[in-house]
Amino acid sequence: MKKSTPNDRHLDTSAALDFLEQRLNAGDRRAVEEHLGRPCRACLDRIHVLGEMLETMRADRVGEVPAALHQRAVAVFVPVAKPSMVQDLVDRVAELLFDSAQEPLMAGARRSVGEARRLRFRLGSNALDLEIEREGSDTLSIRGRMMATDAHLWNLAVEAGSEQRNVRPDADGSFVLDRLPVAPLTLQLRDATQRFRLPTLEP
Repeated sequence: MKKSTPNDRHLDTSAALDFLEQRLNAGDRRAVEEHLGRPCRACLDRIHVLGEMLETMRADRVGEVPAALHQRAVAVFVPVAKPSMVQDLVDRVAELLFDSAQEPLMAGARRSVGEARRLRFRLGSNALDLEIEREGSDTLSIRGRMMATDAHLWNLAVEAGSEQRNVRPDADGSFVLDRLPVAPLTLQLRDATQRFRLPTLEP
């Protein structure tokens, strides 16, 4: 409460709380006591209601929590790292079984597939066949077949330069990605329990 507050002015909430919590200097406290002593029924009621509220709030406060108990309570909400098969296999590299760029196809096979580069990878107990073919001077396509149980549950993520694509094989395990930029290819495959990456493929 301000010192300039005349004794006949009603107490606002702030002044009443300062009075109850003994935060007023001697002069302001005397002015409040004189005002209440007139008596002023409105301000006496306000002091009474606020006093009850303060007592309720003080009674509602809990004691200081022991440090050991506090640490145990906080630890309940700390996430626990659990072993994950997917995490364990994140960096598993697919095994290259065949690459037509290194083992040229016979003439008859080359005529049937054109200039496409053919590759086969082993992904644990599964396999992946790929055909990479230029569509023009600036783009290429990838055709593939995932040979796995529930092949349609696998996801294939491809990065070609700045472009990123995701595709899921159909029920037969086949998929196609076209109009990719001609750039080094990074491929990653995963299902619910396994994850593989292929070595970077130069177009």
